[in-house]
Amino acid sequence: MKVTLDQHTIQTISLFQNITGSSVVDSISDDEIYFIIAEGQFGMAIGKNGSKIKKAEKIFKKPIRIFEYAPSAEEFIRRIVPDVQEIKKSGEEISIKVKPADRSRVIGKGGKNIKIINQFLSRLYGVKEMKVK
Repeated sequence: MKVTLDQHTIQTISLFQNITGSSVVDSISDDEIYFIIAEGQFGMAIGKNGSKIKKAEKIFKKPIRIFEYAPSAEEFIRRIVPDVQEIKKSGEEISIKVKPADRSRVIGKGGKNIKIINQFLSRLYGVKEMKVK
């Protein structure tokens, strides 16, 4: 799927790549900055004892969350939601099953987490929506 990035996002990605030395696949920014890092570069982006990520957070003045890219939407979901019990894909929609205790953490306050996950799934894998059961 083709993703169009604005100038601010391109600058943010470029600066983050310079700080961490990792390759960024995609980024979304609001009150936090979310980066999708190329597969196998998670440790490089974090740095020893979190040094690179802490430096980036000071420069951007925002919390940063990093996720690792995966070749399939299902694997990507397993990386973002490690407690997922079941993933069902039907067409352009995915439904996941998690423990009731983990459900609120996956959805996030005001649905914030699920919105970010859905944006990445749409932009990278063409998935219209992920539902949590």
